Amino acid sequence: MNYTLRTVTLKDGRTAAMQSPTAVHAEQMISYMKAMSAETECVGRYPEEIIETIEYESDLLNSTLSSPNSVQISIFADGIIAANATIAPYSGRIKFRHRAVFGIAVLKEYWGLGMGRLLTEACIHCARDMGYLQIELTALEDNARGISLYKSVGFEQWGRLEGGSHLKDGSIKTEIYMVKHL
Repeated sequence: MNYTLRTVTLKDGRTAAMQSPTAVHAEQMISYMKAMSAETECVGRYPEEIIETIEYESDLLNSTLSSPNSVQISIFADGIIAANATIAPYSGRIKFRHRAVFGIAVLKEYWGLGMGRLLTEACIHCARDMGYLQIELTALEDNARGISLYKSVGFEQWGRLEGGSHLKDGSIKTEIYMVKHL
């Protein structure tokens, strides 16, 4: 699904562009993923695990644009990808087609400017348009800012996975499983 360009106003009064990234953004997307994954433990990969080539990322972005059941939305601020969110199918199988998986991350420099809410609300709208009945996500239990945002838009905690993430420093984190019914 292609989320068309919209200008958004951030909490500090600056404007930014919110749209689906395209193949021309592939190199920038890889840079964003590496930077974002270096700043927080709340995402599923470390920077060294981001090994996508520009060609691979270009193909992935194009595939998402043409998909009837996936969307990727980025916020471009100060000439870079500052935040990104996705809605993707949990599974293509008939019994699970009603379920979408949500992921989001904002570069630390842009925390507190409302990007997370803008992207989350846009993804919820897109998920409804694509016919999903529920959206699912996992969050580390110490991600208070994220969990607060998710609850504020209607996600509910449905479970906990003790030991769901094992970090490089040896610490083990509990993952919170959350669901929003559409």
